Amino acid sequence: MNSTACSRRNSRSSEPSPRRPPSLPLRPERPWTSSPSRLNPSGAESLEKESNLMARPILMPQVGQDLTEGKITALNIKLGDKVKKGDIVAEVESEKAVFEVEAFETGTVMEIRYKVGDMATVLEPIIMVGSEGEVLETAAATSTASVEVQAAATTAIESVSVTPVERGRDLETAFLKAGTGGSSPLARRLAGSAGVDIAQIPGTGPRGAVVKRDVEAFQRSKPGVSSVLPFSGGTVRATTGGALPLRTLQSGTGDPVVLIHGFGGDVSAWRPFVAHIGLANPILALDLPGHGAAAASSVSDFDSLTAAVHATLAASGIDRLHLVGHSLGAAVAASIAGGGSLQVRSLSLLSPAGLGPRINGDYVAGFLSSTSEAALKVWLELLVLDPSSLPGVLVRATLSAREGTAMVDHQARLAAGVFAGNTQLFSIRDALHRFGGPVRAIIGREDRIIPSEQADAVPSHVGLYRLPNVGHLPQLEAAPLVGRLIAENVRSAG
Repeated sequence: MNSTACSRRNSRSSEPSPRRPPSLPLRPERPWTSSPSRLNPSGAESLEKESNLMARPILMPQVGQDLTEGKITALNIKLGDKVKKGDIVAEVESEKAVFEVEAFETGTVMEIRYKVGDMATVLEPIIMVGSEGEVLETAAATSTASVEVQAAATTAIESVSVTPVERGRDLETAFLKAGTGGSSPLARRLAGSAGVDIAQIPGTGPRGAVVKRDVEAFQRSKPGVSSVLPFSGGTVRATTGGALPLRTLQSGTGDPVVLIHGFGGDVSAWRPFVAHIGLANPILALDLPGHGAAAASSVSDFDSLTAAVHATLAASGIDRLHLVGHSLGAAVAASIAGGGSLQVRSLSLLSPAGLGPRINGDYVAGFLSSTSEAALKVWLELLVLDPSSLPGVLVRATLSAREGTAMVDHQARLAAGVFAGNTQLFSIRDALHRFGGPVRAIIGREDRIIPSEQADAVPSHVGLYRLPNVGHLPQLEAAPLVGRLIAENVRSAG
């Protein structure tokens, strides 16, 4: 999905005008019209057609909550081979199991980024496929293109227009984005925090890219310099006494940013998005009861859901924090921020629930009742405007996470307590009125789960950003812009 958008703040003639961040001028809403000349003289339509012809990745899947990398044990293809959806193209070994990598794309193998014996990072490309005769861009060409894309994107944001360039592909992997072929976003952030010129660091990642382990190794090799804080995928503390798993997605300094996923999601959904936030703060995420690593826990209403998250945060020893939530998780974040017992510095809400009564109850029911990939795919595609922006592994990963657990039963119990058919049984409007810190609500205009017009109910001090051509997953469909808006909100808290 495309990554630029309109933004606005609600205004009330009888109330003072809200704070306006200088880096992103806020303008009144107006009907969106495409501006083809901004990025390509031949128009946005031609750009969309070109993006459909670009090479597509076959990703290293994430099987299990704790899996961050796996060893390539077999490659069943070679350069020039034709593959189709459903083909088994590789085998990968983790600490717990050996599993097959299935192609979710059809085309000709143009590049194989790993060889047998290499360690592959989850949600990064193992293989690139494209049209026969297509040539992959070189790193230099990609770098040059990135400057043009970034400049055009900045222009588009400032002029409050939209240019459909990325179509959500940037989420798939940091290495696919223009201009990042030489280093990963996490590596650049760690290097920047350590005051190291990343050009000095030898890369060992795909195609020689500098990755996290390279920055850490470089720092360890320098005498008298402390190493970069290690990235940890483990829990912050043992989850005893009913506490929810709270995981570190990025180490750093300052007040932590805590991410709370929505109904049916889990911590792993945030991992690809972290690179877009661009903060040096620690970034943590937790699983809601009945979800992910907390599948065995269960709550039955919104108050107990909020209490479980609040108790976990309080028990973690975090004195001050920034909250970012999506959908139901955004409602939980708002409720905690409005409660006043934790020092919430800023609040960023993505497609928040609880602003109005309506919700797509058919989606909730269909999501919970689906037992096959074909059925679940139909419902998950409602989350986004463009179904091709959904990662190919999402359907299988969702069904795999349910196996051998009471996850569906516990999610159904929660759903019965927070939704009644097409009605939301809770509201966060009062909590938003009580919270005095910086707040941003980021809404997709094409949301088919929660009607976007319900966001009109936010108080006037809330920065409201409506993103054209975006559905219920702005953090996927417009990841760069959403990451920027969150980072600005966090920094505005001082």
